[in-house]
Amino acid sequence: MKINLLILLFLVLPHQGYSQLTVRIGTQNETVYPVTPDETSDLAELIPLEPLVRNRQVLGMGEATHGTREFFNMKTKMFKFLSSRCGYRIFTIEANYGGTLKVNDYVLYGKGDVLGAMQGMEFWTWDTEEVKELIEWMRTTNAGKADQEKLKFYGFDCQSFKGPANALLDYVKEFDKLNQDEFIKGLSVLHDSSDLYFYTLKPGKSSRQGIAEIHGIISFLENWFHEKENLYIAGSGKAKFDLARYNIETLKQVIRLTESPARRYGFIRDSCMAQNIKWICRQEKLKVFVWAHNGHVSKAPSFDRHAACMGMFLDTIFGPGYYNIGFVFNKGGFQAISYPGKKLEEFTIPRCPRNSLTNGLVSSGHNAFFIDMTASANKLFRTPERTYYIGAVFMQKYWNKYSKAIVAKKQFDGLIFINSVSRAVPLSRKK
Repeated sequence: MKINLLILLFLVLPHQGYSQLTVRIGTQNETVYPVTPDETSDLAELIPLEPLVRNRQVLGMGEATHGTREFFNMKTKMFKFLSSRCGYRIFTIEANYGGTLKVNDYVLYGKGDVLGAMQGMEFWTWDTEEVKELIEWMRTTNAGKADQEKLKFYGFDCQSFKGPANALLDYVKEFDKLNQDEFIKGLSVLHDSSDLYFYTLKPGKSSRQGIAEIHGIISFLENWFHEKENLYIAGSGKAKFDLARYNIETLKQVIRLTESPARRYGFIRDSCMAQNIKWICRQEKLKVFVWAHNGHVSKAPSFDRHAACMGMFLDTIFGPGYYNIGFVFNKGGFQAISYPGKKLEEFTIPRCPRNSLTNGLVSSGHNAFFIDMTASANKLFRTPERTYYIGAVFMQKYWNKYSKAIVAKKQFDGLIFINSVSRAVPLSRKK
């Protein structure tokens, strides 16, 4: 018995000190915590981070590209850790709210199949084996648990008419079959609205009629769900009714984006995403994990970008209850598209000499680690320093222009550095 107890203590207790290192970064010594981004099961390496994240209401994790396996693995590992040790049960991702409700039904009840559910997310960035593995893990973890103990999966984005419109139709088909034909007629052009996916409608004279029509559809939906509220709650329960009805709010957000000038698009989108996360928090009354790009989870804009971002709104809403972690990498592979509408490709990018923040982290001599920005006074993190910043679109011939100056300590509470990265694994689908 004594031997077993000693083994247990050895496995659990030493991680607080054993897994931290003192390294030279720039001109100062820093405490860092090594991580292994090539797998998702070694949760013990995250134990030293527990005091930083346990008591937060919302934890946001970014990514320096939308197509990197190591970023996805580390975020999956963190959510597994948070759900097993810190009481987090709500997973959210930068995908359209309505389109993820089928994923939520799958992880909660095994309804449908994982590939069909994932199609609702409408964005190739999440159509990967890494995201699929996380969803399957959530489903397996939920098996046999009481509903109040289960993990849940939501999107918080608002760029598509299709997801919310189809989610509302799915609800009516399930709980009001007798009136579904009338409801479909009221949905008009939003019924199976693949033709309105993303940015089809633009401000201007040619779109005024279409935009006016969608405003009318939204009014129809509000009246429909108001008149039938008691009937629907009796059939589905209030929680499911509220989840369905919130799609009307996200439709309002989409039309607001559609009507906005291009210079306001990012501000409006990020403010709406923050409001959606706030609503999910209040609806579920649980801790929430947020998966998005560095540029969204950041608590301040990058040095050369002045628009407010989602993390700034979350910081205002939740204060110390919001903790965020950004990613920095040195070189390697990822997937992206070269132009909207083009085929998904694999790209590689070399070390960039002008990336001053990245080069400072490389000088530590370690390949992958977490560093707590809140505990650091390093000048490298307090001044504008450049690092790779890549979204969904990437043009190889301009590779050395895909970096931004960030003030790491101002924008992030924690930072994960990975020296060399690889492409996320695209999901295999039978055509």
